[in-house]
Amino acid sequence: MAFLWKRGAPTLRRCGAPRYASSWSSVVDSAKAALGGSGAGAERSAAVSSLLRDPLEVVGEELSSLRHNIATLLGSGHPSLDRVGKYYFQAEGKHVRPMIVLLMAKATNGLSPAWAAQRAAHVGELADVSISPESVLNDVNPSARPAVHAELPRAEQPYTPRLQDVLLPTQRRLAEITEMIHVASLLHDDVIDASPLRRGAPSAPSTFGNKLSILGGDFLLGRASISLARLRDPEVVELMSTVIANLVEGEVMQMRAQASDRVPVTDMASSEPSDYVLDHFWTPSTTPSGPTRELFAYYLQKTYLKTASLIAKSARSATVLGGCGEAPLGAPALSDAERVAARKVCDAAYQYGRNVGIAFQLVDDLLDFQSTSEAFGKPSGGADLQLGLATAPVLYAWQEFPDTAMGEMVQRRFSNPGDVQEALAIVHRSNGLARTAELARYHAKVAAEALETLPSSDARAALAQLNEQIITRVK
Repeated sequence: MAFLWKRGAPTLRRCGAPRYASSWSSVVDSAKAALGGSGAGAERSAAVSSLLRDPLEVVGEELSSLRHNIATLLGSGHPSLDRVGKYYFQAEGKHVRPMIVLLMAKATNGLSPAWAAQRAAHVGELADVSISPESVLNDVNPSARPAVHAELPRAEQPYTPRLQDVLLPTQRRLAEITEMIHVASLLHDDVIDASPLRRGAPSAPSTFGNKLSILGGDFLLGRASISLARLRDPEVVELMSTVIANLVEGEVMQMRAQASDRVPVTDMASSEPSDYVLDHFWTPSTTPSGPTRELFAYYLQKTYLKTASLIAKSARSATVLGGCGEAPLGAPALSDAERVAARKVCDAAYQYGRNVGIAFQLVDDLLDFQSTSEAFGKPSGGADLQLGLATAPVLYAWQEFPDTAMGEMVQRRFSNPGDVQEALAIVHRSNGLARTAELARYHAKVAAEALETLPSSDARAALAQLNEQIITRVK
């Protein structure tokens, strides 16, 4: 197993408001310094030059066929369901989630001792082959491609891949499943939020109505579940199934964010912000009228469940399909050392996805106060406030100005006339936006450090670049 370098947990100096590097350049500089510590000069220069790489240069070809491939999975014999199921795939999206899946697969394929067996077991179009008899499934998909039922060839000799050049059919399908689950959540979210726009176009509810939009989201989850089962990997099925539950839990937490019924869905530490984050990015309130540490933790747990869980678990699933899981399909017995090394790859993928996901949502919450609806592609300029949501900029502003009416407005979900405008003014007067950006940069830094477990490659460099793009995006 090849590893590049490791560093300890990040340390920050606490003095009033948390201090942190003001730009991404410090992360890049520290990575360059670490690279400069070993190897010949030419090797160091090559490593530094590939530190950041345009993700589209690495997986652009695969992404170009993503929407078409998903369309073949979503066909329905009912025209209305067919249209609503495919509606959001007609517009060009960011495709951040499937991009991460594909890049993580390319960055980790070949690292596990089980890779040869895994590659041999999945070299055919197994992901398109049903498990149960069609007469039992009774599933009509007029858009489906013909299934291939041929026997899958097995490799006679160990297979050594060239990193960044090999993707398994199951990993490509995982990227499509990830986007299907995400879009299903958008269909449901737009009903809950009564959103008129999505990706700069009329939303599904405004086009098809609420009932058909909800059913369309359910249909997408059903189709995603079928494709997930056909990956034939129980660990991946388990991971991605919990994502769907997490999405619902996060949505309920967001809807029930008032003090009277604010109940975390679980007390598992893995779903909550770390004590480190709470100690360094949340200053204890000096007055009982200010927001509590528990409220901030509640917000971050909701952020993990609603946004980061899908990115984290799909990234981990990509490495599991590459042979780094607990029980790789058809794999030889691994030694304890090999199993530990493979688990480190899975854990690195998960930590990268988790922290990128949290950073993504923090930036999204920040942009709601900075972007116009035209640039953002959906309602913004205080849209979260209009929905009654108290995001990080609001909580930070409330903490900074506890004697304002912010606490009362949060409690009544900004429902009174003038509440949204007053809350916007308080946020812009405070350091809430800067502190939210600071927290997002911290999570981006942790994501970058997770990548250091993986060997240097174009795919890893593209994951680092994507991490930067998420932090610096403007829409």
